[in-house]
Parts: sequence; C-alpha cells; structure tokens
Amino acid sequence: MFSFLDILPTQKEQYEDGLYFRSECYRFYAVQRKKHCSYTDLMDLWLQAPYCIECASPDPFERYRDPDVYPSTWETDVLWGLGPSVLRRMQGSLAKDSDFYLVCKNCGRDLRPWSEEAIYIVTYHLEEHYGIPLETPGRKQPSKKLRSQIIKIYGDRCFNCGADKADVSLSVDHIMPQTQGGDSAFRNLQPLCEKCGNAKGDMIPNTVKVFSRIHFDPCHPDSQEEIFW
Repeated sequence: MFSFLDILPTQKEQYEDGLYFRSECYRFYAVQRKKHCSYTDLMDLWLQAPYCIECASPDPFERYRDPDVYPSTWETDVLWGLGPSVLRRMQGSLAKDSDFYLVCKNCGRDLRPWSEEAIYIVTYHLEEHYGIPLETPGRKQPSKKLRSQIIKIYGDRCFNCGADKADVSLSVDHIMPQTQGGDSAFRNLQPLCEKCGNAKGDMIPNTVKVFSRIHFDPCHPDSQEEIFW
C-alpha cells in the first residue's frame, strides 16, 4: 500500500543533501572570491534573485514596497536595479531565444517581466540562507576535514600566487588572523603557500561586499550553480 511517508527523504538522505548543498555553496563562494578578492580580503557574498509578486508579498521585508521591475519599463528598471552588464545579458538572451524567462527563486515559476508581470528583486546572504556559520565562537582551528575541503575547492593551489600543491606545501590560512580574533568559519579560511602566508602575516583584511546575479542569467541545470535555482 502506498504511503506518503514512502516519498519523504530519510534522515540519512536529508543529511547527505545537506552536505551536498554546503559543498556546492563552498565551491560557488570560492569561485566568486577568485573573481573579486585578493588574499587580504574577506568576502561578504550576497545573491539577488527574481521573485514573483505572490512569493514576495508575504515577506515582511518586501510587502510594503513596490515591485522592482515593471513590463512597461523593464529595461530601465533592470539597469537601475541590477546594472548595465545584467541588462546586456538579459537583452542578449532574449535576442537569442524569444522564450527566455527568469525563474522565481521561491516557487520556481516562469517569469517574463518584459511582457507579462512585475517582479521583485530580492537580496539574500549566501551563508545565512544555506545555514553556513558566519562565525565559530570559541573555535579558531578548523577540522582536518574542513582543511582538506578548503584546499580542494580552491583547486589545490595557493590562493594568492597560484602555486600548485604538487610543487609547494599549502596550509590553511586565517584571512582575519587568529591574533586579531579570526576563527574557523569557512569564509575566514584560504589555502596559502609558505611564502604568501609569511608575506600576509597578521594583516587586517578588507571586507569586500559582492553581489551575484546568476539568477538573471539563463538557467543551466548541468552547471555548478544549479543549486541556486
């Protein structure tokens, strides 16, 4: 006899899914940090995504403001809300495929703000959204497993000079030095070779705020970023 419980994920499956999502978030974070940061920068990563009106309205942070993009002014709205590079990519996608659409981050509904309905641009923090600790109070040293993950997701190379693990010894560096209160949160760790680690020393990092707008590009289900849809 069929039971609804038969299709619910087991505790083991939920745990494995959680590990997968966290691993993919780590990889995406590393890719963005390589694009936008130096080895003396801490990155604060935010994602911006389209929401349909029905999904944005119940959110107390969104319900009392107007939608961000309207069909009659969508190009101007996207330009002001997301910038010229996003507008150019969206215009290019529409030119290549007249059926191009965005996807509501919450419900998965197809959205075509240039022809059908207004949408909201919702901004959320990567680590907070996916349950990755921003801090590890009382713990400054990462686990052996996390150390191994850090080196692997950065391509087995020094984050600063690119030296390969096969040629140099890599260690996991605290971007905010432990002497300045740096802990073992993922965002505070990076692989460095001995030379770059010595050059960095106890330097206080800059904080770089980065906004990713991958939700406004065509969805590629086989890409690394698939979980963000």
